[in-house]
Amino acid sequence: MRVANVTFLGTLLFAAACTTGRRGEIRWTIPPSAADSVSTQQLAPGVQLHRIVRARGPLRAFVLDIDLQSCVSIRAAKGAPTAVGRATTSALLSSFPNDARALAAVNADFFLFAPPGVPVGALVVDGQLLSGPVARPVLAFDAQQRPFIGTLSVVATFTSARGRIDVATWNRPSATAIGVVDAAWGQPLDSLSRPGALQLIPIGTATSQRFIVEALPSTHSGLARGDTMMLVGSARASVLPGDTVRITRALQPISPTQAVGAFPLLLRDSMIVSNIDSAGAASFRGVNPRTAAGYAANGRRLFLVVIDGRQAGYSAGTTTRETAELLRDLGAREAVNLDGGGSSAMVVRDLITGKVSVVNKPSDATGERPVANALVVTNRCNR
Repeated sequence: MRVANVTFLGTLLFAAACTTGRRGEIRWTIPPSAADSVSTQQLAPGVQLHRIVRARGPLRAFVLDIDLQSCVSIRAAKGAPTAVGRATTSALLSSFPNDARALAAVNADFFLFAPPGVPVGALVVDGQLLSGPVARPVLAFDAQQRPFIGTLSVVATFTSARGRIDVATWNRPSATAIGVVDAAWGQPLDSLSRPGALQLIPIGTATSQRFIVEALPSTHSGLARGDTMMLVGSARASVLPGDTVRITRALQPISPTQAVGAFPLLLRDSMIVSNIDSAGAASFRGVNPRTAAGYAANGRRLFLVVIDGRQAGYSAGTTTRETAELLRDLGAREAVNLDGGGSSAMVVRDLITGKVSVVNKPSDATGERPVANALVVTNRCNR
């Protein structure tokens, strides 16, 4: 689907100071007193990497501090053209061609094992919806690189001579909801959603909004063609083989060009959300490695944060509340938690040599864990 419309820190308070440099550039400074050790590396114009060390805890955190009005773009990355599959964050960064000037990445959404590697939440890559939205927040960006944290929903309808049908899901198969699965899903329909499915064949070009309804062959094992979609759910009784239907579809409340799923929401309007101590299981809310994201300065400044954990004497990790406090003290106004634990990884790429390096220390004994997707920072300057 091409989206067409649509006090854990104690004294370690990051009172980030803002000054204006040449050409209106915002320069953000973390006071030296904010942590036992803070080192900063300039990765590109508008992109800094802060390494934060605190003896108490202990804590190791890594912050990509990004001016979204500088020469950068934030892109979602998937190791395949469909929702299925996993790859390490390093591999996802390395998959970008040299001329994309991809310079850093962090892991993003949680993922399923069945279907393997499918993101739990919505995933939009360069305007293409690979996995549909669910009742979880996303971190998304529109065509102007404006960030959004909130929930997405599908707005879609089928219109035929028999009337209009509202569609509840897109690329999120369900045995109970009316929905569509297109080739970007990349996985055969399972036994729960397959019965009664119909095939929709585009009339004319693959980007057409008009389709002919066909019966799904009994031997059909998946999405046979790149432009084939399935109609799933109770709408089966309202649309018959031979019908011509027109489909309109969009996401709301924004039309993202990039989006990744997340959970839970951490900050809303600079306040820690009220359910921070009840969202998810107790083990999930406890001390763990974390990846999180937030933005400030009316959406101009973006933080991508990785916190190491489960490593005695090096870094314990943070709870979800402590993670929210960290993002708030960095200056974030809106923030969300991403996949953590062994998935937490931050990688950077030397734009001269092309070498990709892992900045943090993943908690898995085997190193980086293959993940569903990543957020990639690309440099649009000096191409």
